Amino acid sequence: MNRRQFLELSPALLAALTAPVSALRLTAQTPTEPPEIGRSTRRATDEPVARLDLGARQSLRLLQFTDNHFFCGVKQGLTITGADRRTERDWQEFVRLFKPDLVLLTGDSWHDNPGGRGLESLLVMLRRVEALEVPWAFGWGNHDLLDDYQAGHDALAAARNSLYRGAANHGDYRIEVRTRSASGSATAAHLWLLNSNRYGLTTWQLDWLRRARASLADVGTPGLPSLAFYHIPLLEQKTLYEAGRTPGVLQEEVCHEKESGAAAPVLTEDTRLVATFCGHDHVNDYAVRTRALDLVYGRATGHAGYGGEKLRKGAKLIELDLRAGTYEQVTVFADGSRWRPS
Repeated sequence: MNRRQFLELSPALLAALTAPVSALRLTAQTPTEPPEIGRSTRRATDEPVARLDLGARQSLRLLQFTDNHFFCGVKQGLTITGADRRTERDWQEFVRLFKPDLVLLTGDSWHDNPGGRGLESLLVMLRRVEALEVPWAFGWGNHDLLDDYQAGHDALAAARNSLYRGAANHGDYRIEVRTRSASGSATAAHLWLLNSNRYGLTTWQLDWLRRARASLADVGTPGLPSLAFYHIPLLEQKTLYEAGRTPGVLQEEVCHEKESGAAAPVLTEDTRLVATFCGHDHVNDYAVRTRALDLVYGRATGHAGYGGEKLRKGAKLIELDLRAGTYEQVTVFADGSRWRPS
């Protein structure tokens, strides 16, 4: 199955194509508006930030699960398919084998909102991520559709072990990674979760990122190593790829949607941001470098999503050295094996 065939499974897409113009508000969003997917009805009064305490350790281990697509292809009800059960078992094995400090879900955790069931789909997915018994964070994807996004925000924030803090900020938030030393506890790194919604990172998310960075500077927080996570790739993940020279796998067109090159210059304003991680394109797994920043594809995780016959489903294991500010990333599989492009 390819992306086009996959989208044809989407009842929401078919409904949108036959809807009156007034119902197609998503397609009319301008870059300076908050995102439709994940739009909050409350406004943040405090900076949206969570904290992850590593104790005295000076390294951070992350697992990225992307494009899980629970309930993809299910036309009625909330039937857990064999593909969904495989995804759930893989999640459990990934956590057991690789023992992450944090799991990151970077978009398309469930599949659309047919018949208004999106919130129920989210709640079923939440029970499965809670069962992992590790801290986790969530980023929005273009298929994470709901009738009531505020109800979704609130469910994500209230779930056990959740570090989600996007409930009053349209899905954008920051995680402070803290460590302890002889002199006390201190922030050692930042993780940025950005809502690329349907179109990719737009002016809205980039302006928020600049303001959040300025707030950190105002309180005297020094530059710290950081990573960013969002769903839809940047334009540069297409333009900087060199066939035969870029290590990794590119088996479909880079679907950067409406992201036209504005995001990378803003992201690289923070010289301590060492890498970003996306999903969206299920059969791509490679990294390119723009200036001082690596742009990395996560490995598609969910067996219900397209592409498994071309590229094995897996996850991305990311390890950040908090002292050196360097990171390593490797694709991992539920049998414990690892893959690095040659």
